[in-house]
Amino acid sequence: MRYLFGIILLILTACGQKEEVVKPKEVLKVALANKPRSFDPQRNTDSSTLAVTKQIYNNLFSLDENGDVASELVEKYSIGEDKSITLQLKKGILFHDGSEMKALDVKKSLERNLRIPVSKVLVESIERIDVLDDYSLKIIQKNSPFILLHNLAHSSTGVVKEIEENESGINLVGTGAYKIKDWKIAEKITLERFNNYFEGAPKVEEIVFQTIPESSNRLIALETKEIDIAYDISANDIKGIEKKPDLRVINRPSLGSDFLTINTERLKDKRVRQALDYAIDKDSIIKAVYEGYGVVPNSILSPNVFGYSKEGKRREYNSEKARELLKEAGAENLKLKLWIYDEPSRQQMAQIIQANLKEVGVEAEIIVAEVSTFLQYTGRGEHDVLIGLWYVSTGDADYGYYPLLHSSSRGPIGNRSFYSNVKVDNLLDGARATSNIDERKEQYREVQDIVFEEVPLLPIAYKNYVIGLQKNVEGFVFNPNGNHILKNITLK
Repeated sequence: MRYLFGIILLILTACGQKEEVVKPKEVLKVALANKPRSFDPQRNTDSSTLAVTKQIYNNLFSLDENGDVASELVEKYSIGEDKSITLQLKKGILFHDGSEMKALDVKKSLERNLRIPVSKVLVESIERIDVLDDYSLKIIQKNSPFILLHNLAHSSTGVVKEIEENESGINLVGTGAYKIKDWKIAEKITLERFNNYFEGAPKVEEIVFQTIPESSNRLIALETKEIDIAYDISANDIKGIEKKPDLRVINRPSLGSDFLTINTERLKDKRVRQALDYAIDKDSIIKAVYEGYGVVPNSILSPNVFGYSKEGKRREYNSEKARELLKEAGAENLKLKLWIYDEPSRQQMAQIIQANLKEVGVEAEIIVAEVSTFLQYTGRGEHDVLIGLWYVSTGDADYGYYPLLHSSSRGPIGNRSFYSNVKVDNLLDGARATSNIDERKEQYREVQDIVFEEVPLLPIAYKNYVIGLQKNVEGFVFNPNGNHILKNITLK
């Protein structure tokens, strides 16, 4: 009887308690056009990889809205007469493994950059790093310190710490607002909030990145609320988004440009390269591919990059002049292989170029490849021409010109035109050696003029970032280098 009374009492007690309400996790869903290649920012500089890794790793510096260098992990810094840079780090910053970031960690991270060819170009001016104390270090380096400061804002110089590889194959941790929860190549990537983030834990608990290659499918996923943010929306879809009351669009200039890379080892005569420049109707490309959002460039550097010269020249569309130059060069029946990576706007652009070239007697075969294959084959020089895209993510002309034009960068590092010009090399080396801003501007202006004359790279369009968002996404921070900041987002 006493046993039965106890059971009844338990039932009555349970009925009297309020049911605990479990609040669902706040998850931000972001769609990318291409799959990220790795969680390692120092080994991969593609925009999709860095769009994710920027949330995981912090940089010593960042670029503000005006393209000026701002501190991120650094409390303060000073520049010595010998071009050295002394850094005082912020205290109390934790890595995702719980250890505090100290000067030795930063030294090891930068030295790791120096060992990796892809990101070495950003830090190769460094000759030695001296740790002064737990929170101070001195970087002895040979080039203009302003270049290195800008380069340290590039996401591929994010501070990483190597750890023992876990069961998921992850061997790096960062200090970012989010840490890796689940990373599977070609599948969804999930990041989770780092509660001990030095600027305060972000509001959103998880970010899920998924790859949706087709822009139209990213738009559909946005409209059906499967995702909250869609990167790389086609210009064709801007007006459609603007008509949706629950969506909004960001359409702003980036630090990037689209251009035609011409393999100068295959097309050696600059008259042929100039003919291609005259033959391509860039205005038609702007209208058809970019829906009129853009202008025909006079440089591969966008106007918001240090070292850009507004005095640079450009060739207007002139098919008659193109045919004349091809005849002079004895290349009237030219056949080309035009390489692109698999993306709809690239295909549209390639088809316009193919039609333009056909008008002047040049036959262009379009070869479409997946991004990794595209990079591998063009890095070996198996193309005649390719449609390239480069973000000068540092905001400084050195990262625009040096990887793409210096003879030491020929091949997969960036110089896929396999261009070699002693004067250009000397100008770029000279711009690295001086700290005089006016001298650097003049040297880059000369490089811009030489590129116009010799056409290893043929500017097509400045790249705008077009991003679709749900109206309830607040706190999105646009970054002109493409590595947008998500730590401040709230979902209303």
